[in-house]
Amino acid sequence: MEFKEKTLKADVYIFPRNIMQAVTIKLFFGFLFVFLVWTLYVENEITSRSRNSDNIDDLLESATRLERLLEFERKKIQELTEDVKQIRARKKSWHLTMEEMVSPELKHWKEPIPVLVFSCNRAQAVRDHVQKLIKYRPSKEQFPIIVTQDCDNENVKIEVQKFGDQVQYIKHLAGDKANITIPPSHRQFTAYYRIARHYKLALNHVFVDKGYSSVIITEDDLDIAPDFFSYFSNTRYLLENDERLWCVTAWNDNGKLENIDVNAADKLYRSDFFAGLGWMMSSKTWHELEPIWPVGFWDDWMRDPLRRKDRQCIRPEVSRTGMMAYGKEGASKGQFFSKHLAKIKVNDKYTDFAKINLDYLLPGNFEKKTHFEVMKQAVEMGIDDVAAFVLLPENKGKSVRVIYDENVDYIRKADKLHVMHDFKAGVPRTAYDGIVTCFINGIRIYLVPDRTKVPGYNPDWAVPAAFGE
Repeated sequence: MEFKEKTLKADVYIFPRNIMQAVTIKLFFGFLFVFLVWTLYVENEITSRSRNSDNIDDLLESATRLERLLEFERKKIQELTEDVKQIRARKKSWHLTMEEMVSPELKHWKEPIPVLVFSCNRAQAVRDHVQKLIKYRPSKEQFPIIVTQDCDNENVKIEVQKFGDQVQYIKHLAGDKANITIPPSHRQFTAYYRIARHYKLALNHVFVDKGYSSVIITEDDLDIAPDFFSYFSNTRYLLENDERLWCVTAWNDNGKLENIDVNAADKLYRSDFFAGLGWMMSSKTWHELEPIWPVGFWDDWMRDPLRRKDRQCIRPEVSRTGMMAYGKEGASKGQFFSKHLAKIKVNDKYTDFAKINLDYLLPGNFEKKTHFEVMKQAVEMGIDDVAAFVLLPENKGKSVRVIYDENVDYIRKADKLHVMHDFKAGVPRTAYDGIVTCFINGIRIYLVPDRTKVPGYNPDWAVPAAFGE
């Protein structure tokens, strides 16, 4: 597709960042100069005093002090040199991100984006979730909240109506009264069929009855971050200007505290994996999906290559949604809850995404940026070497890549890094072009497919029973 701005204007947008980096490097060299001058002065003082002393002990002590000082100088200069290398590498990486641009006037999304909250029979969950939404939303007009209920639970209705005109409430015929056809072999999955029906009814209400151009979909058991609305409102333009995107998700499947960089709350990625759990899509995507919407298991259906069509989602380093305790009582009966879902870290550091140029997430920009960071900056090593590498404090700030060549190899290496090891339609969770990243002890780690053996996603990839969930 054609983007609104081309490389010609890239320098205009990245110029302030380049100035900042130039100033940073100049300050560094200024500090280095002062440091060396001071060190030479101290050395000279020690040497002068030593020459004027006839005491052997004083001379030996001075020599020892000089040795320590020189060793300190050597280490400090080495550290500062590494800092300069990293600044220059980041600067080079930033230059790679600016080939595709969207005009600034198209980035501020002016149309309202409703938040569609799915509920059934958890009154307290709905109350807590909606309270958070109201607390953090900047505008009732820009982000209308619509609570949609499927089950005949009067307490849910009562809790929602307590919010008055702060929210809208819609009630559908309950799934257990809707005469849904469920295959006999799937009786134990009845809830998933009711949920799929509920989604279709509610999304048609938003897009067909109300005529909105996009929607943020949440569920009543989700916690949200303070910058939840900043995240979605400022990524909305990407959905509009990038035909290879079909969703923005607030969720990082590998978002446990020990696997993320909590100081990189502004860091976003493209991903081939559809995560859900707080996500946004456009009316254009819904009008494509609605006529063929499945009767059950809608999320796995969306992950199928026939529906995904190589499209991607935006996802964060640090999740903007998390799972409240109510999630253990959901349709999946707590599947993965204690082991994974409950451990996802919800961002608590507000990021104003309006102040960040997110054009680096456009497809060509992100591909080049990722290739540079993974194949140029990161050092290749074996998984066992990584285990030792991350324990050394001096390696903080570095990055490594680990190659995998088939599904079991990926599973074993993912397990050693404590990231989720399963696949959906052959796609590892959070993967971009087969690459899965995590952050451990200050070190960025990439699991990277060997393209001579793994040419692309293989829908047949599965987790053998021996490896568990």
